[in-house]
Amino acid sequence: MKLSLSTIIAVALSLGVVWAEGPVEKAKDVAEDTAETAKNVGHKVVKGTKKVVNKVVDAVTPDPDARRVDVTLSNDKIDMPTNLEPGKTAFVVKNAGNEKHNFVVRGKDGTHKFMVDLQPNETKVLHVQLKRGTYTAYSPVDGHPKKGTETTLTVHS
Repeated sequence: MKLSLSTIIAVALSLGVVWAEGPVEKAKDVAEDTAETAKNVGHKVVKGTKKVVNKVVDAVTPDPDARRVDVTLSNDKIDMPTNLEPGKTAFVVKNAGNEKHNFVVRGKDGTHKFMVDLQPNETKVLHVQLKRGTYTAYSPVDGHPKKGTETTLTVHS
Protein backbone atom coordinates (compact mmCIF):
# COMPACT_ATOMS: atom_id res chain seq x y z
CA MET A 1 0.00 0.00 0.00
CA LYS A 2 2.88 2.33 0.82
CA LEU A 3 4.44 1.65 -2.53
CA SER A 4 1.31 2.40 -4.47
CA LEU A 5 0.64 5.56 -2.45
CA SER A 6 4.23 6.67 -3.10
CA THR A 7 3.79 5.90 -6.76
CA ILE A 8 0.58 7.93 -6.90
CA ILE A 9 2.28 10.86 -5.18
CA ALA A 10 5.26 10.66 -7.54
CA VAL A 11 3.00 10.54 -10.59
CA ALA A 12 0.93 13.44 -9.24
CA LEU A 13 4.05 15.52 -8.64
CA SER A 14 5.34 14.70 -12.12
CA LEU A 15 2.04 15.77 -13.65
CA GLY A 16 2.12 18.94 -11.56
CA VAL A 17 5.57 19.81 -12.88
CA VAL A 18 4.46 19.13 -16.45
CA TRP A 19 1.28 21.14 -15.88
CA ALA A 20 3.31 24.00 -14.35
CA GLU A 21 5.45 24.17 -17.47
CA GLY A 22 2.32 25.23 -19.40
CA PRO A 23 2.00 28.59 -17.58
CA VAL A 24 5.77 29.11 -17.77
CA GLU A 25 5.69 28.59 -21.54
CA LYS A 26 2.68 30.92 -21.75
CA ALA A 27 4.59 33.55 -19.76
CA LYS A 28 7.55 33.21 -22.14
CA ASP A 29 5.22 33.64 -25.14
CA VAL A 30 3.65 36.73 -23.58
CA ALA A 31 7.09 38.18 -22.82
CA GLU A 32 8.25 37.57 -26.40
CA ASP A 33 5.05 39.12 -27.80
CA THR A 34 5.47 42.13 -25.50
CA ALA A 35 9.07 42.59 -26.63
CA GLU A 36 8.01 42.43 -30.29
CA THR A 37 5.20 44.94 -29.68
CA ALA A 38 7.59 47.30 -27.88
CA LYS A 39 10.01 47.05 -30.79
CA ASN A 40 7.24 47.86 -33.29
CA VAL A 41 6.03 50.79 -31.19
CA GLY A 42 9.60 52.08 -31.00
CA HIS A 43 9.91 51.96 -34.78
CA LYS A 44 6.60 53.82 -35.15
CA VAL A 45 7.71 56.50 -32.68
CA VAL A 46 10.95 57.02 -34.61
CA LYS A 47 9.05 57.20 -37.91
CA GLY A 48 6.56 59.68 -36.41
CA THR A 49 9.38 61.80 -35.02
CA LYS A 50 11.01 61.94 -38.46
CA LYS A 51 7.70 63.15 -39.93
CA VAL A 52 7.46 65.90 -37.30
CA VAL A 53 11.04 66.98 -37.99
CA ASN A 54 10.25 67.12 -41.71
CA LYS A 55 7.20 69.28 -40.98
CA VAL A 56 9.37 71.63 -38.93
CA VAL A 57 11.82 71.87 -41.83
CA ASP A 58 8.88 72.52 -44.16
CA ALA A 59 7.70 75.28 -41.82
CA VAL A 60 10.84 77.26 -42.59
CA THR A 61 11.35 76.21 -46.21
CA PRO A 62 9.03 77.49 -48.95
CA ASP A 63 7.71 74.90 -51.39
CA PRO A 64 9.71 75.12 -54.63
CA ASP A 65 6.53 75.53 -56.71
CA ALA A 66 5.19 78.42 -54.60
CA ARG A 67 5.66 82.13 -55.20
CA ARG A 68 7.73 83.56 -52.34
CA VAL A 69 6.37 86.65 -50.60
CA ASP A 70 8.50 88.13 -47.83
CA VAL A 71 6.57 89.53 -44.87
CA THR A 72 8.08 91.41 -41.93
CA LEU A 73 6.01 91.89 -38.80
CA SER A 74 6.79 94.59 -36.29
CA ASN A 75 4.82 95.89 -33.34
CA ASP A 76 3.21 98.65 -35.43
CA LYS A 77 3.05 97.43 -39.05
CA ILE A 78 3.10 94.62 -41.58
CA ASP A 79 5.63 95.14 -44.35
CA MET A 80 4.58 93.12 -47.41
CA PRO A 81 3.36 93.51 -51.00
CA THR A 82 -0.35 94.27 -51.13
CA ASN A 83 -1.02 93.24 -54.75
CA LEU A 84 -0.38 89.64 -55.77
CA GLU A 85 -1.36 87.20 -58.49
CA PRO A 86 -3.40 84.08 -57.76
CA GLY A 87 -1.69 80.77 -57.11
CA LYS A 88 0.29 78.90 -54.52
CA THR A 89 2.01 81.45 -52.32
CA ALA A 90 4.65 80.96 -49.64
CA PHE A 91 4.50 83.82 -47.17
CA VAL A 92 7.94 83.88 -45.54
CA VAL A 93 7.08 85.68 -42.32
CA LYS A 94 9.69 87.19 -39.98
CA ASN A 95 8.74 88.56 -36.60
CA ALA A 96 10.91 91.67 -36.22
CA GLY A 97 8.94 92.84 -33.19
CA ASN A 98 9.71 92.30 -29.54
CA GLU A 99 6.48 90.42 -28.74
CA LYS A 100 4.91 87.20 -30.03
CA HIS A 101 3.08 87.67 -33.34
CA ASN A 102 0.99 85.52 -35.63
CA PHE A 103 0.23 86.09 -39.30
CA VAL A 104 -3.30 85.58 -40.55
CA VAL A 105 -4.64 85.71 -44.10
CA ARG A 106 -8.43 85.84 -44.19
CA GLY A 107 -10.55 85.76 -47.35
CA LYS A 108 -13.76 84.29 -48.77
CA ASP A 109 -12.08 80.88 -48.96
CA GLY A 110 -11.25 80.80 -45.24
CA THR A 111 -8.62 81.73 -42.73
CA HIS A 112 -4.99 80.66 -42.85
CA LYS A 113 -2.62 81.17 -39.92
CA PHE A 114 0.21 79.61 -37.96
CA MET A 115 -0.79 77.11 -35.27
CA VAL A 116 1.80 78.60 -32.92
CA ASP A 117 2.77 82.28 -32.69
CA LEU A 118 6.15 83.44 -33.94
CA GLN A 119 8.58 84.41 -31.21
CA PRO A 120 10.66 87.61 -31.67
CA ASN A 121 13.23 87.14 -34.48
CA GLU A 122 11.60 83.87 -35.59
CA THR A 123 10.78 83.16 -39.25
CA LYS A 124 8.17 80.70 -40.54
CA VAL A 125 6.51 79.91 -43.86
CA LEU A 126 2.75 79.96 -44.40
CA HIS A 127 1.56 78.35 -47.65
CA VAL A 128 -1.73 79.66 -49.03
CA GLN A 129 -3.48 78.93 -52.32
CA LEU A 130 -4.59 82.46 -53.23
CA LYS A 131 -7.62 83.01 -55.45
CA ARG A 132 -8.77 86.24 -57.04
CA GLY A 133 -10.30 88.62 -54.54
CA THR A 134 -9.59 90.73 -51.51
CA TYR A 135 -7.97 89.37 -48.37
CA THR A 136 -7.19 90.82 -44.99
CA ALA A 137 -3.70 90.12 -43.71
CA TYR A 138 -3.27 90.86 -40.05
CA SER A 139 -0.89 90.20 -37.25
CA PRO A 140 -2.37 89.71 -33.79
CA VAL A 141 0.16 90.54 -31.08
CA ASP A 142 0.54 88.02 -28.26
CA GLY A 143 -2.81 86.42 -29.12
CA HIS A 144 -4.78 89.69 -29.02
CA PRO A 145 -6.24 90.61 -32.46
CA LYS A 146 -7.04 94.18 -31.37
CA LYS A 147 -3.38 94.81 -30.42
CA GLY A 148 -2.19 93.83 -33.88
CA THR A 149 -1.94 95.49 -37.27
CA GLU A 150 -3.63 94.71 -40.56
CA THR A 151 -3.46 95.44 -44.25
CA THR A 152 -5.55 94.66 -47.32
CA LEU A 153 -4.20 92.20 -49.86
CA THR A 154 -5.61 92.27 -53.40
CA VAL A 155 -5.22 89.19 -55.59
CA HIS A 156 -5.79 89.78 -59.30
CA SER A 157 -4.75 88.09 -62.52
